[in-house]
Amino acid sequence: MSQLNRRTVIAATTALGVSSILPMRVYAQTVPEIQTLRSTAKSWLWAAEDYANSRGFFDKARVKVVSNASNRGTNVAALAGSGVDIVLGDPGEASRARGEKLAIKSFVSTVNKYASNVVLSNAVLKRLGITEQSPVDRKAAALKGLRLGTTGPGAAPDALFRWLAVQAKLDPNTDLRLVPMQGGGPGMLAALQQNVIDGFCLSSPTSDLAVKDRDCGYLFNMALNPPPALKEYNYLIASTSEAALANKDRREALVRYTMGLAMALKEINASPPEFRAWADKWFEGLPPEIASTSFDINSKIFFANPLPKENFFQSNVDFLNTVQKTMNAAPLPATLTFKDMYDTTVAQEALSRL
Repeated sequence: MSQLNRRTVIAATTALGVSSILPMRVYAQTVPEIQTLRSTAKSWLWAAEDYANSRGFFDKARVKVVSNASNRGTNVAALAGSGVDIVLGDPGEASRARGEKLAIKSFVSTVNKYASNVVLSNAVLKRLGITEQSPVDRKAAALKGLRLGTTGPGAAPDALFRWLAVQAKLDPNTDLRLVPMQGGGPGMLAALQQNVIDGFCLSSPTSDLAVKDRDCGYLFNMALNPPPALKEYNYLIASTSEAALANKDRREALVRYTMGLAMALKEINASPPEFRAWADKWFEGLPPEIASTSFDINSKIFFANPLPKENFFQSNVDFLNTVQKTMNAAPLPATLTFKDMYDTTVAQEALSRL
């Protein structure tokens, strides 16, 4: 992860007088810098932030955003330090942290599908007589005994496998072989090639590449064919420290960051051709047929705006409590509410400025 070198850069801007008779005034305007952290460098999950950077929306919002990748499944603990302003991830990790009284708040939502996909080798699918179109309960039961790549305990891929096991009345601790993998997408693909795992759970385009180049097939394409309970799901959020929210200057930076995301999400939903042109360059190297399929699927996983929605909160809690039970961990405290976990005022202010 790159280190934070400075918090702000100064940009000179020109203020126009109300008439040509008045002298031109030049003043300095502070452009805050935001350091964000995600699990992997490139994924459709982070596309709203990357699109906002590439299309100049953060520039328009007067904020500099530096994106960092940890290649780890869980990252929210980084908010306790001074080098990271925002962590992007799933609500499960943030909910656990908030339930344990970590001084963080979530303030943005961008992805409305549980968009980490499950792929298995075609040899396993053929042996089990399973396809992506098989009933959900049969597909979940097919995971029994398989070696399944995840990004580690507590991360979203591990959680999905555990939740699916429960749906099939399996014990994920004994009936599944969950294998933590390092190295993000390349690590998963290498493990498949070396026959270390039978399949994995990770977002696109890694899952698409496994289907194209590693003789795999989808068990669950979570954007197109998820279990009914996960058809709509608040999946990708941004969290920050309570100290940042309480600091006037840092809160202003967060508002500007959210403005940039809001502009990106608006264009993603309103102008698919522009988003497609960007995606083709951003995910350069994908075979054309994979790039086309990947875009058709993943261009539709984004909320229209970044304001967190309370109606998704309970489904997040129910999902996580199911997972917690399989890990012999306590459920989220009943005192954890939407208002305790989310600060919606940042997004509200950001939207009001647009």
